[in-house]
This record gives sequence, C-alpha cells and structure tokens, in this order.
Amino acid sequence: MNEKVPFWRNHVLILVFVLPAISIIAGVGLLITALRTGGDDPVLDEVRRTARGAQVTDLSADEAARAGRYAAIVRLDIEAGTVEVLPVSGRFTRSAPLHLVLSHPITSADDLRFELEPSDTGWRVAAEVDTSHDWNVRLSPADSEWRLQGRLTRGTLAARLQPALQDTGTDR
Repeated sequence: MNEKVPFWRNHVLILVFVLPAISIIAGVGLLITALRTGGDDPVLDEVRRTARGAQVTDLSADEAARAGRYAAIVRLDIEAGTVEVLPVSGRFTRSAPLHLVLSHPITSADDLRFELEPSDTGWRVAAEVDTSHDWNVRLSPADSEWRLQGRLTRGTLAARLQPALQDTGTDR
C-alpha cells in the first residue's frame, strides 16, 4: 500500500505541471501571431487615430475662433457636385481661400482635403462627397489662424461648424 508511484502516473501532479506549461506555450504563440500580423486592422488604426487626436496641445487656433466668434455652415450640393462653406458669424477674410478637411471616421486614407475658393455667397469647390457615412469636418484659413469643426452625419447635406472651445461666459 505504501508503494511509491512514479510522478508521471500521478494525475494530480501532471495537471499541476502540464496545464501551466500549455498555457505559457499558448500565450507565447498568441503573442507571436499578434506581432506578425500587418497594420491592416481598422480597429487598431482607429485607436491610434483617436489617441493621436486626443493629444492636440496647441489650442491657439480654437481660442482665436472662439474669441472672433467664428461660425460657418458647410453644405454639399449633390446635383451640382460642389462643396460650399457659408459664413454665419465672425470676421472672415472673404478674398482668401479656406482649407476644408473631411476626415473619414475609420480610414484615414479616405480623408478628403479641399481648398475652397471665394464665391459670391462664401467659398466653393467642385467635389463629390460620399454621404453614406459620417464625416468629421475641419475648416481653417491658409495661415491656420483659427479653426472650426463639426460633424456631417450620414445622409445629411449640411453641418454647422463652430470652435472646439465653447464660450464659458466668464470673459464677456
């Protein structure tokens, strides 16, 4: 009865040593697989993009837009194939072109950048824009003195652009 059994015949000892060894090997295998995959993961790209966007530290353009009380409307004319920006408030330099960036919410390779030329009602450029998804919109002059932003939601043809920093009412 007190006969010694070799450890490889003791099922409890096998579980104590084999299960952790298998989990370590599986973990190393998963790590190697994760490191070998390419950078074509849209979820990972969005995380990187979000982290990059959250690290904006120069808010002087947003402060200038708030102080100048800038606001605008971006409008898509699907029939005419144009993108138009209409000033709402602020002292826009009507003779200078504006830069408009439509950022795709997932794939940065699909971002659209336009230089809008002055027109009778605001600024305009000939362009086709896909309205089947949302766009993050950013508007600024060539010197980036101020910056407006907004969101063009799926299926809509216009969006309000305003400063990222809102007026707190304390500096009036």
